Amino acid sequence: MIQNHSNGFCLRASVNVRRFFFLPASLILLFCSIFVSCASLPQQSPEALSAAQEKLSLESSYIPSCFEWSPLCRGIDTFRFEDTDIPLVYHVVRIDLSEPSLSLACVKGSVPSAVKKTSAIVAFNATQFESKFFVFNRLKGVFRMDGEEISVPVEKYCALLFDSSLSNGACGGGFRASIVESQTEEALLGWKNAVGGFFVVLKDGVPCQFKVQSLRARVGVGLTEDAKNMYVLVVEENKSCGLSYGHCALLFKALGCKDAMEFDGGHSTALYVGGKSVLLGYPWRSSLNAIVVLSDCSLGKGME
Repeated sequence: MIQNHSNGFCLRASVNVRRFFFLPASLILLFCSIFVSCASLPQQSPEALSAAQEKLSLESSYIPSCFEWSPLCRGIDTFRFEDTDIPLVYHVVRIDLSEPSLSLACVKGSVPSAVKKTSAIVAFNATQFESKFFVFNRLKGVFRMDGEEISVPVEKYCALLFDSSLSNGACGGGFRASIVESQTEEALLGWKNAVGGFFVVLKDGVPCQFKVQSLRARVGVGLTEDAKNMYVLVVEENKSCGLSYGHCALLFKALGCKDAMEFDGGHSTALYVGGKSVLLGYPWRSSLNAIVVLSDCSLGKGME
């Protein structure tokens, strides 16, 4: 009887062990299947991408002769481009950094959480990040938030630098901003906020050259020569072929920018305007930081 009881116990233990290992394995397989399926959703056939590249060879196919702006609030205007024939969808947000009613900030966490936390009128994802064991947990580049360095610089990458234009750091007097090619100690010196990206695509009004011209979802910012206006460009990849760095550079130049850079794009691409996502699809990778614009004005008011 004792032997039989022992065998029964061993049998149950064996079953429990198999269940214990089967459950995590199943979850991993499920996660991988989601990972693969999500990654493949926006991808188009090589033929479709080739046709899109050919159409985009004409600047007039994706750069309008006139940008028709829609006012969002004082100091912020938006523009949306869509061409179903290419197909291409992108958004531009024009921000007047000298407008006293606006505040520019960077925050930790995803774009939706940043909007919920700050009630931002505009928010978009920023620094690229790397994953370890299926967890997206480390930024790849500088992230300095109100003087606190959260992530260390990586010299091969560029960065957007900004802080209040007032000497005491108080809000309400506008913001100054700059784009630097390399995240060096010298370039970052004296700036309270530094948000890393990938590469500069427009420098001194001249488009930078890149060997690879792949079409992807993009997130970038550009500054006019006087750094008074900042343009946020977000290119979609859902029902849209995306754009290359070269295309983005020409777009920023057409917008009147002197310098422009690219943040993390692809599956992390996110843009919220007026508290809501304006993209056709939602990012399946949550970013680790975001840039937000806050406004003292109500939507649609204070534009006279």
